[in-house]
Parts: sequence; C-alpha cells; structure tokens
Amino acid sequence: MSLLVLVKSNDCPLCDEAKTMLNSLSNSLVEFEEQDIYSVRELHTKYWDKIPVLLKNNQELLWPFNEEDIQKFNS
Repeated sequence: MSLLVLVKSNDCPLCDEAKTMLNSLSNSLVEFEEQDIYSVRELHTKYWDKIPVLLKNNQELLWPFNEEDIQKFNS
C-alpha cells in the first residue's frame, strides 16, 4: 500500500466528497495525506481546474472518481 496525496483546496465540495471516500477506506485499505493546492505553485499550475486529484508516485487520478477507482489506483 502506497501513500496517496489528496490535492485539494478549502471550500471545495468535491474535495470534501473525495476526503470522505478516502476516510471510509483509510482504516484498512488506503493511507493518505492532504496537500493544499495553493501551498505548492507547481500543484496550482497543473491542477487548479482539476481538483480534487489523487497522486501516487508519478501517477494521478483525476476527478471524478469513486471508492472502487481509489482502490484500483492504490493497488
């Protein structure tokens, strides 16, 4: 299992939805950390119109995604 990074921003309902999905999976299947899109210029430049985004190693999972997509992405 790899660490996933949730690229998000405050006041983003889709980001909240993605975080809820990750939290429901995190106990046994998914470990993740949050990264605010405004904290790293490169993230903002690349993903400002795509959040929420999940990152793992050099891969990305763009919204829309569901719990099954997260599990596949993480395997």
